[in-house]
Amino acid sequence: MNTAMTVIVLLVCSDVIYMIQGGTIQDPRCRCPTVHAGGVNISSIRKLTYYPPRSHCSKEEVIVTLKTGGLLCLDPNGSFAKKLIKRQTKVNQQRQNQRSIETLSPHTTTST
Repeated sequence: MNTAMTVIVLLVCSDVIYMIQGGTIQDPRCRCPTVHAGGVNISSIRKLTYYPPRSHCSKEEVIVTLKTGGLLCLDPNGSFAKKLIKRQTKVNQQRQNQRSIETLSPHTTTST
């Protein structure tokens, strides 16, 4: 057996052993192993991301990206996270409504 074939066989065997032990090739997991129970200064938040339960993670996850670049997982059942999600949902709906109004409004042109 040549060297290339030996390497391929070893890689396949190691992947099979890894999957048998409970892993997967992509190893999808929940993004938040622990959650921060308290609040965060709203002015330090750059982005809010909400993940509903998924096939590879049965938990809801709320992740804020801070302006410093750090990530912080919030307790999705906590009052602070619920307020943030409610606020973000309201902002998204207002933006969607504004886009709808802009799309439906007639564009008039005048010529001289």
